[in-house]
Amino acid sequence: MTTGRCVGLLLTVAVLGTGCSGAATSTEPPPGPEQQALAAYERFWTVSQAAFASPASREWSGDLAEVATGPALEATLTEVRSYAEFPAHTVGAISRAPSVASVSDARIDIVDCVDLGDSRLVSDRTGEVLDDLANRVQRFRYRAELVVEDGRWLVERTDAALDEPC
Repeated sequence: MTTGRCVGLLLTVAVLGTGCSGAATSTEPPPGPEQQALAAYERFWTVSQAAFASPASREWSGDLAEVATGPALEATLTEVRSYAEFPAHTVGAISRAPSVASVSDARIDIVDCVDLGDSRLVSDRTGEVLDDLANRVQRFRYRAELVVEDGRWLVERTDAALDEPC
């Protein structure tokens, strides 16, 4: 066998070996409830932040209903609609550090540390920053309760504990 054929054979074996090792990873157990709830909480933040960044661009109720329910859905929709009517939107980044606080069969509580960073509420009409930056709490605890509805985790309640720095 020539050197070129040997190298080709080795590459083929290596590729096939990689394919087999990849197949082994697909037998990993599905994510547990805690990981599912954390992923659902991340989706809630992603959709909420998109809605706050562009509240008047469309009707957000369907998107938000995919990630929230009950009081969390109502409060978020109310705030997004208020931004759209004012009109204003958010800009900048918010950082977070969520962790699971408690778990039961049908409910998972998440505690987060929210850092508003360079996030601002800006008027669409004037471009003016509407936040009271001198007096706002920069970092605070944020709690979320998630419940299972129709086989998926949704944020049901949220509480921004502004008096609890983190």
